[in-house]
Amino acid sequence: MTRSSLVGRRSVIAAALASFGATGALAQAFPSRSVRVIVPFPPAGAADVITRMLSEAISRELGQSLIIENRTGSGGRIGTEAAVRATPDGYTMLMGSQATNSINPELYRDSTFDPARDLTPVALVGGVGSIIYARNSLDVRTLPQFLERARQKPGELTYGSAGNGGGSHLSMALLEAMAQIQLTHVPYRGTAPATADLLARRIDVMSDPITTALPHVQAGAVRALAVTTPQRFPALPDLPTVAEAGVPGYEAVSYYGFFAPAGVPAEPLARLRAACAKVIADAATGRRLEEQGIVRLGLNPEEFAAYVANDRQRWGRVIRDANITVN
Repeated sequence: MTRSSLVGRRSVIAAALASFGATGALAQAFPSRSVRVIVPFPPAGAADVITRMLSEAISRELGQSLIIENRTGSGGRIGTEAAVRATPDGYTMLMGSQATNSINPELYRDSTFDPARDLTPVALVGGVGSIIYARNSLDVRTLPQFLERARQKPGELTYGSAGNGGGSHLSMALLEAMAQIQLTHVPYRGTAPATADLLARRIDVMSDPITTALPHVQAGAVRALAVTTPQRFPALPDLPTVAEAGVPGYEAVSYYGFFAPAGVPAEPLARLRAACAKVIADAATGRRLEEQGIVRLGLNPEEFAAYVANDRQRWGRVIRDANITVN
């Protein structure tokens, strides 16, 4: 073998080893850069608050920062689609919710994507109920009184929501159906403007996630009538559940959790799942979540997927029975 041939062969071998080493290093190094988390709702909303609450601890577990990106619009569809279309390499997650993964697919039947098919569950953070509250000037003090007033004057009482088909709309639509009352729905572009109009006495009542409703209730700015969870909320022990207050079987709990684009390789997906699960299971994190009205449900990714599928079926029925559309 000539010297030039030997040198050439050594170069090929060296290049192959270098390539193999680089590939192995990349496989072991995930994540080697920041991970983006798309929040499909505005800052200061429940999804945003939860994501920011967990981001620092998850960053420590991953060894890389989490970059939170609020991609708002169309009831969460814009941010959800951005996550669906992202490269499935583990560097993009979505803070999904009941709205994005259960309700929107039933409202927008002509959508070009389906969260059940195009997103992969990473970790379920937990479930959060809502507080149904009224303006202080309304002449009712309890949910039974409100229901009786609604039955006496069908359609006179108004409720605000974050928009047609959103969780704040559907929870009240479910109340109407189960309590056999008729209210007038006033949709807004978010719960914040709806609350502002309630405080200004332009609407009568609304259902708002505990995470954002609690400060208004504790400040005495609104009158809490009931909580939509199966059990009472510890921070408001005297506030009954809707079921206790005259509508047996009623429950409206939203969920929040991390998702990734379908097709993320096994190793990055496992890394994301392990980091998120460890943070969510932490006792200190649990206390912080509970203070915001969020109850950890302790489901693994497969159970999380089944939970979302069942939730989608449930709210799909409510949407069809109430003939709710986004127009």
